[in-house]
Amino acid sequence: MANLGFVLGRIFILLCLCGPVTVSACSRHWLAYSLQDHFEGPSMNMVPLKFSDSRTVIVENDCISSVALYMGSKLFLTAHGFEGSHCPIYFPVVYEGLLANVTSAEFVLQHVVMAINGRVYLYNTEDFTWRAAKGVESMVTEISSYQCCFSEDPSCMAVSSTVLAYNRGESVSSTRIFFSSDGGYTFTKFTLPSLLKGDVGGVFNMPTLSTLSVLLRNSDDMAYFSYWTSDLNLTSKVFPLKESLAVLSVIQPAGMKGSLVIWTERSLLFSPNDGQVTRPIAVIGNNEFPGPAVTLHGIATTGSSEIAVLTSDKRLFYGRLSMEPVIVEFKTISDISAGMGMKFNTFGELVVILPVEDPAAGCVDFLHCLIIIQQALMSVTPPLATCPVELMSSEFDQRVYYIDVSQSLQLSAVYVPKASAEIFPLVTVTDPHLLAFQAVLYNDGLTSEGDKKYKLNIVLLQQLITEMADPTFSHSLLKGGISTLTVDVLDKGLTCKDMHPLNAFINVGCPPNKHIKVLRNVTVCSKGQFNQETLQNNFTYTISKNTYDPQYLYRQDSAAEDLRVLYSFVDLQCPLLVYVDDPWLPLLELWEGKRFVEFVPADFVMFEVHGMYNYQYQQSARSAGCVSQPQTWRSMLKTQSRPDPHTAWNRKNYVSCKDPSGPPLTSPELEYEVLKAGSGNMVMFPSYNGFYIFKAIVVDPTYSFCELSVTFSVYVYGAFPEAKFDSPLTLVVFLAIFAGIMLVGFYLPWFLLKRPNP
Repeated sequence: MANLGFVLGRIFILLCLCGPVTVSACSRHWLAYSLQDHFEGPSMNMVPLKFSDSRTVIVENDCISSVALYMGSKLFLTAHGFEGSHCPIYFPVVYEGLLANVTSAEFVLQHVVMAINGRVYLYNTEDFTWRAAKGVESMVTEISSYQCCFSEDPSCMAVSSTVLAYNRGESVSSTRIFFSSDGGYTFTKFTLPSLLKGDVGGVFNMPTLSTLSVLLRNSDDMAYFSYWTSDLNLTSKVFPLKESLAVLSVIQPAGMKGSLVIWTERSLLFSPNDGQVTRPIAVIGNNEFPGPAVTLHGIATTGSSEIAVLTSDKRLFYGRLSMEPVIVEFKTISDISAGMGMKFNTFGELVVILPVEDPAAGCVDFLHCLIIIQQALMSVTPPLATCPVELMSSEFDQRVYYIDVSQSLQLSAVYVPKASAEIFPLVTVTDPHLLAFQAVLYNDGLTSEGDKKYKLNIVLLQQLITEMADPTFSHSLLKGGISTLTVDVLDKGLTCKDMHPLNAFINVGCPPNKHIKVLRNVTVCSKGQFNQETLQNNFTYTISKNTYDPQYLYRQDSAAEDLRVLYSFVDLQCPLLVYVDDPWLPLLELWEGKRFVEFVPADFVMFEVHGMYNYQYQQSARSAGCVSQPQTWRSMLKTQSRPDPHTAWNRKNYVSCKDPSGPPLTSPELEYEVLKAGSGNMVMFPSYNGFYIFKAIVVDPTYSFCELSVTFSVYVYGAFPEAKFDSPLTLVVFLAIFAGIMLVGFYLPWFLLKRPNP
């Protein structure tokens, strides 16, 4: 009976609310609640969070559309699109006392990162625990982050783990910015370039432009974006604002397309390329938007380039974000409550929600107004033009591709316009400084219905390696990044709702399965020097203190004692077998997953992982053809405060001695320590029998974005045993005995011949 009364109470609430919140734009509406009449309340040491803004904001999880955060007079977290009853989010009193005001919040991986009373906190959406961030040394009001959802590879996770915390509305010199690369747990102070002028309207991570950016506003009500990277400094075109002192809001729609929606209470702008070019969003049949004394109440976007706009005079607009962004007015919403918010659901339909408080339970139910977009578009007057596109499809849509250094990528799409349409697809990339492309559209016959069919071929490659590359326009060879390829049709209108743009995510960087191995053609096991059982059974060997440097600085007599090494057969397998008198060079193999690609033809360096230095290189700087002073392990290790050969020399700091712009060649007889297949430089071992464990690192930056390295073992054999004498007296005695034996051996036959026969 209790549950029956509970349900009847919910029905009564719905009937009471139908009058004031029934909306003519609704396809249907319902009150979502949970079938329970008791909710566990907060403990005594918790207070409800409150949103400091008078507007209602719904923050969505870009990667899971059903997960969202409602921010109004109270905050509610949902995992199911606000279906069911929801209790407010409570905050521990121990952190901020009895008042906890939220000024900004963003989903970051499995957390919500919030600015509460000027400080940064993380709320775990799985176990609902709180944690204070570290490193934010002053008060901040804003949290900025962007989620990469198409992959879990390191580059995508790096995007999702980047968080910016800052205070908005102050001058560049007064703005305090803190940067986090671990999902908001720890922050470091970040300083804006001193040349920037104006007040800060926002700071953003723009991964599809491989940059961070700041939105600046000057005294003339003009705004612009400034971008900075390690190799390029860019500034967007200036765009005007309709009102002075307006609060700028920037939405980065999900989907990694480089889109931005910039809005104030009376301005609505769109940029298709991370703010580099910004234009007003046009309204079909309306030259003045939003109109006199009208303000924008709320905005919702999707990763499919859709936008919904709600105004203060109860009007609802829907549109598409493209090179020519447009919106159209839907039917009027009859009542706008201060707590009303909007979001698109998982099916791409628009939902307007309003919390309805249940005083008895202390929680809220959500009243839903569902607007089916296609039905609403059909009701627009005058009628919209029909969709001019019959088909646009490809296999690359929503897929991830990798382009390594000097590689190219070929993609294709099929396009079928309607018979009367004379419009064709447009190809764009979000970061032309990183990625260049060539697109060709050609007639590919007819469809089964007799319509013309076209095929679009696209070739993409790194911008810097194109024939007409400009170093001042292109990212450096060391810098990769993510760029989104988009194929869309201009002026296709709003009725092509299910004809979404085609998108491919191009990661100019290291493919995740690319790695190197060493060619294992001759090993100690294959030649019978050792057997696997011996090496697997806790095998150890000793490195003499005269042959290694524990600090890896190649200093003689630097070790105080011999080093005993436990051999790891699991990691190293059977050692390569090398004869002591043979100059030797390991052959490196490039692999992608389980597929052999080639023998590595690039420069690489090598060191012994325990600090052994008793080997030499065959070539000198002169014989190797150096025109500038070559790098060496000693010179690279000395640049580090804590010498570490694993990080001292790599593709990011390698400079070839064949480059005439390097330092002058002052030591032509210096050993040349860079190796390469076919270069003539090889390793020479001393008269020494024993194990070496080498790590080879590919340092040529023109070969791959990958940090290619491999660790392997070598056993050198064939050296004569070293004779050891404890003292000079021992040596004299040994030589005397040896001389006596030689004399006896010489005179004894002669003496026997001289003896008379009996």
